[in-house]
Amino acid sequence: MISSHKIAALTATLTTALSLLAAPAMAFSVGATNNTETLKNNLLGKNTVGLSNFSVSITGNQAAFGTFTNDPFGLQSGVVLSTGKVIDIPGQNQKDNLMTNGSDLNTDFGPKGEAGDSTQLDLSFFADDTAEKLFFEYVFGSEEFPEFGGSEFNDDFQLLLNGHNLAKLSDGKIVTINNLVPDPNNRSTDNSDYINNPSLTGIAANIIKLDGFTKVLGFEGLLKQNQTNVLSIRIKDVGDGNFDSAVFIKGGSLGTIKAEAVPEPLTVGGLIAGGAMLAAGRKLRARK
Repeated sequence: MISSHKIAALTATLTTALSLLAAPAMAFSVGATNNTETLKNNLLGKNTVGLSNFSVSITGNQAAFGTFTNDPFGLQSGVVLSTGKVIDIPGQNQKDNLMTNGSDLNTDFGPKGEAGDSTQLDLSFFADDTAEKLFFEYVFGSEEFPEFGGSEFNDDFQLLLNGHNLAKLSDGKIVTINNLVPDPNNRSTDNSDYINNPSLTGIAANIIKLDGFTKVLGFEGLLKQNQTNVLSIRIKDVGDGNFDSAVFIKGGSLGTIKAEAVPEPLTVGGLIAGGAMLAAGRKLRARK
């Protein structure tokens, strides 16, 4: 017999999935802010027992930091970092397979053609002897997907806890374009954590402009007790400054107690829709 808890969880998941298919009803929104107090308050939840003396510092263009609500991933709200302008992320995904200057998400903050659009948020805090681990949940997405998988344009995302990168996919690999889509011409090699979102036909193409993103992933790291710890959330363009990547951190999930797993509304929604939206053909686009 299925427990009432499992029935309730499934009902919630199906409800979220159906709301995705009715995209106009979604009110996904992103607001840019480089106010460190606002970013800190949107990151931290109630489960920070054993942690204190929080402070936030940021590095990068001020337009690359923000907060979000009603996202299509099931995170609900939180903090977003991008290698471009965060306010450009919501909306209909209308363009892919196009030249650089025709892309939906393409902000190059640095000298044209040079690599290095880098956005970083550092959270410093003290952990006492009752705090053992740090947890939170996130989604990584990019305009690079899937065409530039397996190329030198290998944008990446890092979660550095006291200098150690603990942002990992389900197979243990680090979070990069190439590890999610190793070969765009052989889609059977796509990582199981990857969700494709082609223009117009993608499962969330009416909500978000990113051409692909991960399932909700979890972060878990050991803390240094009775010491100051530093968590660095870092996302960076690699190869050049073109085509934006972004990471969404679930608000309130950062803490010393592991949050309940976020349902996978996109996966369920894809099943309801017959999976057709995830199988759209793609053509290679050129970089200029």
